[in-house]
Amino acid sequence: MDVQILGPLEVVVDGTPVPLGGRRNQMILAVLAAEANRVVLVDRLVDAVWDEQPPPTARSQIQICVSALRRSLSRAGAPDVIATRPPGYLLRVETGHLDADVFDDLVTYARVLVDNSRDADAAVELRRALGLWRGPALGALPSRVLEATAGRLEERRLAATEELVRIELALGRHDDLIDELTALVAEHPLRERLHGHLMLALYRAGRQAEALGAYRRARALLVEELGIEPGGELRRLEKAILMGSHELDLPARAPVLAAPARVAAHPVVPGLLPAAIADFTGRRDETRGLVARLSEVTTMAAPVVVVTGAAGTGKTATGVHVAHRVRGAFPDGQLYASLAGSGPIPTAPSEILVRFLRALGMSGTAIPDSVEERAELYRSHLADRRVLVVLDDVGDESEVPPLLPGSVSCRVLVTSRSRLPGLPGAERVELGALDTGSAVELLGRIAGPHRVRQEAGPAATIAELCGGLALALRIAGARLAARPHWRLARLAERLADETRRLDELEHGELGIRASLAFSFDAIREADRRMLLRAVLADVPEITAWMGAALADTDHAEAEKSLERLVDAQLLDGIADDGGPSRYRVPELVRVFARHRSSRSDSPAEVAAARRRFLGVLLHLTDEAHRREYGGDFTILHGPAPRRRPPQELVDRLLARPVDWLDTERMTLVAAVRQSAALGWSTYCWDLALGALTLFESRAHFDLWHETAGLALVCATTAGDVRGEAAMHYSAGTLLLFQRRMDAAAERLDAARAGFERCGDRHGLALVLRNLAHVDRLADRPDRALRRYTQALAGLRGVGDLVGQAHVLQNLAGLALESGDADRARALLDEALGHCRTAGARRVEAQVLHRIGDLALHEDDSPHAVEAYAAVLRSVRHVGDRIGEMYALLGLGRAACRLDQHDTASRRLSEALHLAREVGERFVEGRALHALADLDLARGRTDLAVGRLTEAAEIFEAISARRWRARVLAALATARQREAAVAVAVPVQPSDTHTSWSRWSESRSAERRS
Repeated sequence: MDVQILGPLEVVVDGTPVPLGGRRNQMILAVLAAEANRVVLVDRLVDAVWDEQPPPTARSQIQICVSALRRSLSRAGAPDVIATRPPGYLLRVETGHLDADVFDDLVTYARVLVDNSRDADAAVELRRALGLWRGPALGALPSRVLEATAGRLEERRLAATEELVRIELALGRHDDLIDELTALVAEHPLRERLHGHLMLALYRAGRQAEALGAYRRARALLVEELGIEPGGELRRLEKAILMGSHELDLPARAPVLAAPARVAAHPVVPGLLPAAIADFTGRRDETRGLVARLSEVTTMAAPVVVVTGAAGTGKTATGVHVAHRVRGAFPDGQLYASLAGSGPIPTAPSEILVRFLRALGMSGTAIPDSVEERAELYRSHLADRRVLVVLDDVGDESEVPPLLPGSVSCRVLVTSRSRLPGLPGAERVELGALDTGSAVELLGRIAGPHRVRQEAGPAATIAELCGGLALALRIAGARLAARPHWRLARLAERLADETRRLDELEHGELGIRASLAFSFDAIREADRRMLLRAVLADVPEITAWMGAALADTDHAEAEKSLERLVDAQLLDGIADDGGPSRYRVPELVRVFARHRSSRSDSPAEVAAARRRFLGVLLHLTDEAHRREYGGDFTILHGPAPRRRPPQELVDRLLARPVDWLDTERMTLVAAVRQSAALGWSTYCWDLALGALTLFESRAHFDLWHETAGLALVCATTAGDVRGEAAMHYSAGTLLLFQRRMDAAAERLDAARAGFERCGDRHGLALVLRNLAHVDRLADRPDRALRRYTQALAGLRGVGDLVGQAHVLQNLAGLALESGDADRARALLDEALGHCRTAGARRVEAQVLHRIGDLALHEDDSPHAVEAYAAVLRSVRHVGDRIGEMYALLGLGRAACRLDQHDTASRRLSEALHLAREVGERFVEGRALHALADLDLARGRTDLAVGRLTEAAEIFEAISARRWRARVLAALATARQREAAVAVAVPVQPSDTHTSWSRWSESRSAERRS
């Protein structure tokens, strides 16, 4: 478990952030984290949450919040990390897993390095320490206690920042510090030390007038804000700047890199680096890491660092920028050569050796002919010297060994599109796309920052359409700079047209198309085909089974091809989560590949590839449903052709069917979108309906709404009556889940008419089942009974066992409400038998839940707990969030009956939280109702009134009339009690349980639900 307080509070377990709940929970955990591994008094937690006005129940509310935090952490895989240690609590955090402690350790280590005259290494450690900060400490949580804690952390951050700047000024990095110091002074205008550092940096950069201007601004601010003159140190610095004092010159210092003593003078010091890049932007973390690696002292072979990335990511710019940053550590020179590995004619290592030897002072006639002799002579010249060698645009790792120095005092920086996996001992830094902020900043530096500020929205759009690629952004910026009359919105509009985008990203000799073409033309024919096919699916991520379908090849070959495309930097590999490997096509590569596909593939070939992909996706979606429900139950299939992958692959992918569907949910959505755009109605509605297996259980209501809407329009346009009816059924079912009863009934009626028109008995039975649900929730039991009976007959006619079980358990619910427990039991026995015959665990859990309701009706609370607990285990196993909230609600109600009030409160609160999270208003209302009963049992009448009022509003909003009537009756009783308390009517402690018993007995209708 990692705890982060240097920014917004966050707890991460196994790479996944843990949801912490509301603001009170976060405040409590923040205080515990700031005092990690130490006991924090409950009173301090109370002060943190309520400052000086805590309610009487503050300590018990703290206990509730701590319990909620423990549950969240335990679910995430971090149990028992919050310990009770009277008179408070303690948060256990292992060494190295609290970012504030790591920060302090790095700062302390930096001080040790300074004491040992290792300033450059100290600067690296301080940069690492400050890199841990993600924003204001503790995310500025509104608490007086936490403000003080955050203030102390921020002071340590500023002290480390000031020390880092002092060190880097001593290392001669004043040019690089000016922008950073300007921002720091603006953010912390009363820190005199920062003003002094800015003045010194400006002075050493040859900007004496600006340095004095910085002093005048600092003085004016201090006089205006505090009524004081600057301190003596700042005044002395101003005087020294005015006099041009030599005391401000860079101090003499030892070289950054230790090296063996030189045995002879070398008069020729090569300086082959290209000019520094004035507008270099972003890559702060990568740059710091590269500088650190190139500055490390080693006794092993000359360190080699490889900067790798796709075409256009800015590898050369980053390499040159870093080389200039560290050039002071290499007083014997810097060698640079481009091997043109991404071009049609790479430069041979033998030719590079000639250039390097000449730069080292050798005449052309003295240079031997063979590569081996040149390499030996080159290594001899670099022996005992501190030289930086930059090898740009390396195409193949075999080109590098002849150009490696033999001296440990040298360093080698390589840039390449390839990761050069065979290069021994190399460390790699991968460059991806620039984030939006850095991309917009780069665009502004080239096109003009004022233009970007004036059109921030179009600037962000351009950055997105350029895929965050540095080369594309440079081209876009250059085009804007050459056309000062253009608005950024104009270029954004031109780039939005995919058919013209690569043409728009051409300027002079710069062009994205040519850069990508070099990479594309260099790969195998099979891999080119795979890339052109991969972009046809239009999905967010590609897997090998998709690639195999699209390229019409087998799974193993598809996986190899996709991995080779990653090596060629034409695909991005996504971090392995334990499942099948996944890949993403970068934005501009996708545009390039679509252009190539349109030129090389016929419309028939493109359509065939897409149909193969959709056919495999349909088969896998069907099979996932079968494995979850035990067969083709409660689902309709269209006529779109399926394509069956190898059974071994299907078994591997669908080991956990709903988890696979969840992993591929955006693939399903993208496939529905694409089918709708192509007008392929049968694929579109078939996929949209198949996705319901996921959308129902994981409560992906937004995606459900989108796909049903797209497929409905597609089917209607195509005149596909059955598809139109299926999508009305899907949309109506979603509205039923959302408790929008009138709208649900309207959609379901449309579905019924459509299925009757096309003679679909199965579809009609499923619609009748859901219309019966609407009637039941709207308190129309006779009509619900009639429709359930019709639905049951239809489902029996088509052999849908699981659909029958659905209806039977709902009929059992009606029987319970009418007081016929024997009939309910018979119906549930039949439903349970159908579920077990089909192997439908999810629906079996629904039947078991109703069995728990039956047990509660018969006052057999232990049996109810057993049933609900079995439901909870089952639904959590498959990730069924809807089922989980119902199971928690049942367990809470059963615990109430057993007078286990703490357990009841915990379970009901969990159900309430989950219902609110997924938007299940019916369960939210029922949980509030049950919690209000619990409040009344505990004498908390005011809390009960509040909960019941909220529950009544919910039931009114979703047209649950019967439940609203129950809540209003309970609310009237609660208000009577509240009024009695207000006039000081005494209530004996022993009366509380008695009144709770009377209250519970008076609610027999609720027990029959």
